[in-house]
Amino acid sequence: MADKDTLMKEFVETEAAKTEDAVADLERIEEEVAAEATSSAEFEDALGNEQAAAEAAETAFEFDQAKIGTAGIGEAL
Repeated sequence: MADKDTLMKEFVETEAAKTEDAVADLERIEEEVAAEATSSAEFEDALGNEQAAAEAAETAFEFDQAKIGTAGIGEAL
């Protein structure tokens, strides 16, 4: 049977790997949402729907800002 230190080390490594995977997933989702919102803003703008274009652009901006925060989390690991 493994000793406590070995078990704790394995647990910490496993949790760190899970956290890294979660951060990578979050970064991917944020990127996809920002890209979709940017496309929507361009589409709505082309249709002349200023309100919808502005809302989509705001969403894209918010997710771009969120990506900065997520990058900070990833760097802290």
